[in-house]
Amino acid sequence: MKNKQKQLVSSTEIWAAMLIYITADAMTAPIGGQAGNMSWFSILIAIVVSLGITWVYSQLADKNSGKSITGIAEGLMGKWFGKVIAFVYGWFSLELSSYNLKNNWQMTSIVALPNTPIIIIAILAMILVIWIAYGGIETIGRLSLIYIPALIAFLGIAFLLLSRDFNIKNFLPIIEVDWRKIFYASFQVTTLPLLLSIVFVMIFPSINKKGNVKKPALYAILTGGFLIFLADVLYVLVLGPLVPNLTYPGYTTFSYVEAADFLDRAEIVLYSLFISISIIEISISLYVAALCFADLFGLKNYRILLIPLGFLTLEQSLFIVKNHSDHISLAQYGWPWYAIIFQFLIPLFLLIVSAFKKGKEPGKGNSNTNANTNENENVNTNTNPNTIGNKTETESGN
Repeated sequence: MKNKQKQLVSSTEIWAAMLIYITADAMTAPIGGQAGNMSWFSILIAIVVSLGITWVYSQLADKNSGKSITGIAEGLMGKWFGKVIAFVYGWFSLELSSYNLKNNWQMTSIVALPNTPIIIIAILAMILVIWIAYGGIETIGRLSLIYIPALIAFLGIAFLLLSRDFNIKNFLPIIEVDWRKIFYASFQVTTLPLLLSIVFVMIFPSINKKGNVKKPALYAILTGGFLIFLADVLYVLVLGPLVPNLTYPGYTTFSYVEAADFLDRAEIVLYSLFISISIIEISISLYVAALCFADLFGLKNYRILLIPLGFLTLEQSLFIVKNHSDHISLAQYGWPWYAIIFQFLIPLFLLIVSAFKKGKEPGKGNSNTNANTNENENVNTNTNPNTIGNKTETESGN
């Protein structure tokens, strides 16, 4: 497959884009709710598991440096298998963009613009998404670098201003826990949001230093997971057992912030920040979907697909789930088993095939070496009779 990505970005920009992509929804939605007040522990387990799985797909990218997952699949298994991978990851990314867009306009209609028609909010959001995706990974990476300091600063300030509302008893009891719920919650957090980063297997060829995927990918999981962990700890400290039952626990938590008149409605600042990074998140999903379908149809420019895919995303977002409760239920029960196919099983299969084929190469190299050695011996054998003949002629002359 031809390389459709001419843009090159640094490892830092890839890290920033991955971090924003991981944390966008997790900063407001209930994470690991099945574990109750032990959700923070589920997140820690999820971080460890996600680091291992991220190593798998980043190792696959490093072993096949300069290729996206569609190019890797084609090189290992043939053209048609590459087409299949392009389709399934394109569809997976398109689904993510639809879910994320729905979450975006749903929160806007509930929190900020309850009297505005939903379709107007969705169209305006999609216009911004297409514009950012059109700029490519360079635009996405630079925007991500801008918002990360704001995200970290806001979370740090919230810890300071909400400290008076902390109740350490919200973490109790710790001994009486249902480990099945904790482990399942960690499975859910692993697949959503931490391993959403799998879509970057289509973007890794844009890193300006080839074979340097593992470092930014693992750092993104570690730092993004840590921010999600801190946010969850903050929500539990303030809200306690209410967290799993709230639609937007982050928004509710920040409504407790009061520090002079200018910080009386800090939840509005959170909403603005969430909407901004959510737009970046949707742009990444749409961008990856366009790259996949460009590979599928053999197109040289992914940009011509952005508008039709944007309309498809918009339409899907209106009907993909009935309401936010169904969205949360799907994320907790159906999504983990579906997403793990794309996030772990397919990359692991390709990594095994890649290692198997690489393992055969030294044997081929040895046979070539033996062939060269045999050729040299034949040359020497052919040369020796001439030498003997020359010596015989010389002796006869004498």
